[in-house]
Amino acid sequence: MKETVQKSMRTFARGIIQPVMFMAVAGLVISIAAIMRMEFMPEVFRKVGDFFFGIVTSGVIGSLSIIFCVGIAAALTKKKTDAAITAVAAFMVFLFANNSWLTLTNRLAESGEMGLFGTGQNMVLGIQVNDMGVFLGIILGCLVAFFVNRFGNVKFHKYLAPYEGTKFSFILTIFSTIALAVIITYIWPVINAAVNATVNGMTSAGSFGFFGYGFLNRMLLPIGMHHLLWMPLHFTPMGGTTQIAGETVSGAYNIWLAQLGNIDSVVHMHPAIGFLVNFGAIAFPIAIALAFIKTAKPENKTKVKAIVFPTVILAALAGVTEPIEFLFLFTAPVLWIAHSIMFGFSFFISDVLGLKVMVGSIPETLPSLFVPLSLGRQWLIPVIGGGLTVMEYFIFKTMILKLNLPTIGRETMEEFEEAQETTIVAKDKELGLATIVKGLGGVENIEEIYNCYTRLRLDVKDENKVNIDLLKSYPSSGVVDKQKQIQIIIGIGVQELRESLEDYVTSLRAGKATVSTNDETIIQSMYPPAKGEIIPIEEVPDNVFSNKTLGNGFAVKNHDGNVYSPVDGKIINIFPTLHAIGLEDTNGQQILIHMGIDTVTLEGQPFTVNVKTGQQVKQGELLACMDVEKVREAGKEDMIIVVLLEN
Repeated sequence: MKETVQKSMRTFARGIIQPVMFMAVAGLVISIAAIMRMEFMPEVFRKVGDFFFGIVTSGVIGSLSIIFCVGIAAALTKKKTDAAITAVAAFMVFLFANNSWLTLTNRLAESGEMGLFGTGQNMVLGIQVNDMGVFLGIILGCLVAFFVNRFGNVKFHKYLAPYEGTKFSFILTIFSTIALAVIITYIWPVINAAVNATVNGMTSAGSFGFFGYGFLNRMLLPIGMHHLLWMPLHFTPMGGTTQIAGETVSGAYNIWLAQLGNIDSVVHMHPAIGFLVNFGAIAFPIAIALAFIKTAKPENKTKVKAIVFPTVILAALAGVTEPIEFLFLFTAPVLWIAHSIMFGFSFFISDVLGLKVMVGSIPETLPSLFVPLSLGRQWLIPVIGGGLTVMEYFIFKTMILKLNLPTIGRETMEEFEEAQETTIVAKDKELGLATIVKGLGGVENIEEIYNCYTRLRLDVKDENKVNIDLLKSYPSSGVVDKQKQIQIIIGIGVQELRESLEDYVTSLRAGKATVSTNDETIIQSMYPPAKGEIIPIEEVPDNVFSNKTLGNGFAVKNHDGNVYSPVDGKIINIFPTLHAIGLEDTNGQQILIHMGIDTVTLEGQPFTVNVKTGQQVKQGELLACMDVEKVREAGKEDMIIVVLLEN
């Protein structure tokens, strides 16, 4: 039951994020147009601004409901074209059915001085219906997706073939939509009252309500469910409803855009804009980066700067914060709790001091500078931002030092460099895609592929077949293991990767491609068996190894003698002379670790083995110790060789 509920939530989240991703683009266009139409602008600018503001606001923001309906339906089904057609038809059918039933039962509201505002009804595409806002699109989108997925493959007798498949699901959707439209006329007023009560409850909580929102926003980020919190507040009546320039507007983000476009007539900024005051893209990344640099070992500071500075720039320009946040989420979770509290505090203090403009990435924040200071109090942005930066910096620095947290640069960077060396750099696209497919347990184990703003999300059938270590070898900011749902933090290029992976998987299933058997995808996912200089197996001074007679691999020289497991797996063989150990990883690949060359003649004297046959071992676990001096005194080569044995 729990798994079913979680999967349903993931499915819904996947569908709803698709249309939201386009709203940011429309919002940028509207913001620029709103600035152009302000009073101080030249007349020609104002006219151009009026033109684009009216078109994009009405065409996109004013049509959010149908955009969400089509977007969700298409996102949740594989038959996207049929689902989109069905969604548009269902949306129009709902409007006419809802209006007809309200008319038939004499329940159409009368317009007052403020039009239909406050009556619970509204004009949608010129038709008066129950005012459901974006909720209508969300509900219908999910309804369409259900029928298309459930009945889209139904087959009939050949004489009825024109009505089978998605045509049958279309019929079911139409009649279900009519029934829903009738039912809504009775239940939506109650639901609407509950939504209003929720909004009023959050409003009555004042600044503490904003703190709770900010805190939960960050706490939900690791599991990728944070957009289920902010999306309703940004685009639905849960973020408030008001009337601006004669139009009813719902959702904090929509209210912000409407007020920005009509700023010359605005008396005060709507309280809901407090949900948009987000210092997480600039103030906090700067503080975190400075704290990491300050607490790093002197010899590591330059390397740490090279890692954190690009993440700060990315956050400031694109609002993508995962790369810097995931630098400490898994290594120092206590910092994440502190970060979440500070995140909530930023919303709290902004509301207390009366900051009422949108704050985010640099492009998102710039339009706020054009709001009159008396309304937005945006002079507080550098004051609050600077204060939050200082606070977060000292909190992070103090906790890292007092608790001796293993943040980046605190430990020797050799391990980091080795990890970089062993992280796959996709020399060609197919090799990288093959790495992901192998890491997911093969194409037959992949159930669904989708993405949000920054994450590649992958549903699998059997979590036991997933090789997280191999997935981590693909260039990313981190991998989140949620059993049957895997998330790879990619960044702003995630959509391109998702599309490439979908095409690759489709080709694999159609037999038009094969998963790369290049052993590099496995080799590069390993931890080195020793700390030293890694060399190709071709450079090993023994023909049995360099000619790959046993298999592909690599070697490590100039090491300290400690031998570690390169993978998670099981010990399957320990040679009697202790100079070699055989392992089998979780995917069944057999691996030989050979300590030295021609060391079999030393009869085990320089070796101490810490494991036994049949024992389960973790990647990086100490397997054995080699007395390097004894090996060299015997005139033997002491390099450690790793071989992927041919099965």
